[in-house]
Amino acid sequence: MQKLQAAILSISLLTIGANSVLAQTPVSLVRAKCVNSGQGSFRQTPVDVAISKAIYTSPFNLGAGTLSAAVTCKIRNDDDRPLFQTLRLGVGMRDNNPNSPPVTVNFYVDGNQAETKTISPGTKELLALDVSQATNVTIEAVCSSSAQYCDRIYFFNTFLEPLVATTPKK
Repeated sequence: MQKLQAAILSISLLTIGANSVLAQTPVSLVRAKCVNSGQGSFRQTPVDVAISKAIYTSPFNLGAGTLSAAVTCKIRNDDDRPLFQTLRLGVGMRDNNPNSPPVTVNFYVDGNQAETKTISPGTKELLALDVSQATNVTIEAVCSSSAQYCDRIYFFNTFLEPLVATTPKK
């Protein structure tokens, strides 16, 4: 499965002459180069979690603890044409830690804040971010309490949707 995902990402990164060859299906964000860019933890280990009374498979999570955690993902090379139109993802906190303080989740596109969501135990949010001109996306989780540990934030359905390929008219 990982080889297939890598092949899809490779196809989406190809350019031929003046026409781009884009993947026709979404590509998982975890196929991009992602690095821990905060004080807390970034774990890229798939795990099944219960959020809002439903089960989701989370490919990665952020643990802010009593501070913050962040991950930055490079979704295209600096000299390449844009490849993706939209980053769609779900974010939530597990149902089984009802005493956790809320976590503020900030989403950045090339360093500019694009969206903010507050996530509490058992809640989830679905987002669609415009990444049509983006090189990097950053997700930052900030604990609302400096005295009480915040539960991890889990991400699911993390897909980069390709740009719609347009063919020049003759």
